[in-house]
Amino acid sequence: MTNATVLKPCAELKEAIDYYWYHETPDLQQSAFNIPFLHQELVINLGEDFTITPHGRDTYAYDRDGGVSGILSGPVVTQVSGHYKAIGILFKPFGLYRLFGLSAASLHEGPLPGYRLWGPYTDQLVEQLEHEPSPVEKLKTLERFLLAQARPLSVPTAVTDISNHTSLSRGHIRSLQQAEQMSPKKYIQQFQQVVGSTPKRYIQLQLINASLAQIARHPDLPLTDVAYDNGFYDQAHFIRVFKSFAGITPLQYKKAVQAGRVEVSFPNAIHRI
Repeated sequence: MTNATVLKPCAELKEAIDYYWYHETPDLQQSAFNIPFLHQELVINLGEDFTITPHGRDTYAYDRDGGVSGILSGPVVTQVSGHYKAIGILFKPFGLYRLFGLSAASLHEGPLPGYRLWGPYTDQLVEQLEHEPSPVEKLKTLERFLLAQARPLSVPTAVTDISNHTSLSRGHIRSLQQAEQMSPKKYIQQFQQVVGSTPKRYIQLQLINASLAQIARHPDLPLTDVAYDNGFYDQAHFIRVFKSFAGITPLQYKKAVQAGRVEVSFPNAIHRI
């Protein structure tokens, strides 16, 4: 996110949030094709047109009430036009559950309006954000608001364990489930409630994100090496899983990197020309 102001969360919120961001520019015309990443996100749009279009779904327009999105299962096109002025929060994969007790299952149909989280307090927050003169003060105001509104819950170890031990090896997920001493059905239900996907799809997306970062950093590296480095069984398996999330093949993504349409700092976005 070039030229954005970014702030790391305070100690009380770091278990749920990776960072806050604020970005403003007088006139921006930009479109990007986005491959799902391992974050839940809240965006408050204080400027002009800012939309996202998930694959196969209706376009969603961010507004002053904000929109909360979960971990996506397919590609999304984002478009910005005119005065760009937005503030956002990048939550950890389980951050909304950790901080507000929000079930990720409620995000399956698309972004959730911000007022569903905070009700009438949403207008109060937006007024305070508009009043603050500097980007840093806006982000600190947002953080104070989150601290006041937080209703924290503990994240089940079923989720944290799978985040720390990623493997596509057969039986890996079952071994984690057995360690939790719960049925496979309950294990999957718990994971879907907190993260919004099955354990298998979550691990796959972790490895796809690692692959994106590797290709963006080393665009001349053979894709076969990328596949094996990230634990895929073979090239065909890598292509199949990659395309299931990205809607394009690893080779198409690699060509976009080589064409200068991907920034190493955020390899999930392919800028449209």
